[in-house]
Amino acid sequence: KQWYQRRVHGDSHSAMDRGKFGSRLFGQSGRSPSMEFKELTKKDAQISLAMELDKLMMTMPEGQKQVVEQDFDGFKKLFGKFINSTGPSVHWDKIEKLPEDAIHPYANLPHTEDKESIRQMLDKLVVIKLNGGLGTSMGCSGPKSVIPVRNDLTFLDLTVQQ
Repeated sequence: KQWYQRRVHGDSHSAMDRGKFGSRLFGQSGRSPSMEFKELTKKDAQISLAMELDKLMMTMPEGQKQVVEQDFDGFKKLFGKFINSTGPSVHWDKIEKLPEDAIHPYANLPHTEDKESIRQMLDKLVVIKLNGGLGTSMGCSGPKSVIPVRNDLTFLDLTVQQ
């Protein structure tokens, strides 16, 4: 009877009754296993992100730690908002084409031997890696990365969580 009351009222503190993230055992919450998996995956992604950011923080010089920590906290909040949001992550009707002069040929980029100039340019560099094509042969109208794969998670969601 005590076990049943703890289960019903949720006041059990036994390690046997608790899961990895402090919730009830997997499958015992009344939600479907796929929903529980999705929630655990989200929590795992947030924990992994926090651990990696903590590792990066340890490499920062003392004078920069406070500013970087604020940036990391902001990033963690944005990541949490993204990972817990529902609906499409990209609204394709709001995406605008780049202006004609936005992409510069490599041959037209400034060349320099000055290491500080190179460092400043690299500080502005963003690399986006896309594997494969758009999937038009499969009838996709957008990138394959935003196709729902499992339980409303897209390839992009799964990649971000990894």
